[in-house]
Amino acid sequence: MKPRLIIFLIIACFIISAFFTITDILSINNQRPDTIEINRIRLAVEASNPETDFFYDFTVIDLAGNLLFSTKAETTLSFQERINQAILNYDTVIDFSDGNVSGKIIIYTGVLLQGNRPLRLFMTVIPFLIIALLLIIYYFYLQVYLYYPFKRLKKFAQDIASGNLDIALPMDKGKHFGEFTESFDMMREELKAAHQKAILEEISKKELIAALSHDIKTPISIVRAASELLELGEVDEKRLKNIKTIQIKTLEIDTLITDLFSSALEDLVELKVKITDIEAKQVEKLLVDADPLNKIIIKEKMPECLVRIDPVRLAQVFGNILSNSYKYANTEIEVRYQLSEKFLKIILKDFGTNLNKEDLPLIKNKFYRGSNASNQQGAGLGLYICAQLLDKMAGFLDFDLVEDGFLTYINIALS
Repeated sequence: MKPRLIIFLIIACFIISAFFTITDILSINNQRPDTIEINRIRLAVEASNPETDFFYDFTVIDLAGNLLFSTKAETTLSFQERINQAILNYDTVIDFSDGNVSGKIIIYTGVLLQGNRPLRLFMTVIPFLIIALLLIIYYFYLQVYLYYPFKRLKKFAQDIASGNLDIALPMDKGKHFGEFTESFDMMREELKAAHQKAILEEISKKELIAALSHDIKTPISIVRAASELLELGEVDEKRLKNIKTIQIKTLEIDTLITDLFSSALEDLVELKVKITDIEAKQVEKLLVDADPLNKIIIKEKMPECLVRIDPVRLAQVFGNILSNSYKYANTEIEVRYQLSEKFLKIILKDFGTNLNKEDLPLIKNKFYRGSNASNQQGAGLGLYICAQLLDKMAGFLDFDLVEDGFLTYINIALS
């Protein structure tokens, strides 16, 4: 039931009840017994002439309860029973004495007041009962449709304020709060999505910082290694001084890059891959250029084909893998090629055998460092980055251990 209708019914019932109550009071006042007629009856009884025509019916009894006269049919009642019944019926009871007999005259004046008494009672009391019932209904209506929804909203707001965005706001199917609660729950979902997005962006930023730091460390370490090689065969003092300067500055850059791990960068975005079609022989050139220490030995000719790669990102992959080989194996690196229906496979083999077989499935995981890395600096990101970049170029990275070395399979998608 709508609240406006309930309020209207309460007001209507109250007006009706008040009207009939006032009408009943006025009716009672207007229907007071006629004292002149009552006095005529008394005088007629005392004159022993009660049969005269009167407006009211009446009954005459003596003090012993004997019926002396009545204008209507009477039942056998005792004196006290007649008096009690008269009082209950709002009749008029007066004394009389004709000189010989004394008694009571019961004049039936209450019949006029009682004629509409049930209807008056109904029209007076029932509206108040209806008002009470409607008030109870309205109270429960307010509890169910107003108080409890606002109580849920209060709890919902407390959950939102405390950061608990997983608890949904129960939907109110009613007309009044349905869209209201749905809007609030949509707000919760938007806040949750924004919160999750912010968390993912923060994680992405941290990963990007680590990835950039690692990728910058690789060419810096190569520059440092190359300068150390130059230093070994250099005798000119001026050139030696310049080489030393290069070594010092690369160490400073390495320190600064390390600091990036604990700093916050703004407006970072995910590293993008721009794929293009190039000839396979250019891939070989990228591989050779990524080997400043000249560890690579190419064992067979590159197949003639077109591959889909990002040259910059593939150079990163080669640089990271060769840098790992320098660090953990420091041996020659044999290169072979295999051409399949979908991929050009570049196989790199070094001769370091200090990695455990159990490490193979895990070494591409982020921040994972193998059993052979305990004495080496690093963040465990190099192979993870390589795998991610190859995946974006529709290729993949794989590894294997053989009796005399370590194999890296770089699978590049064909055009």
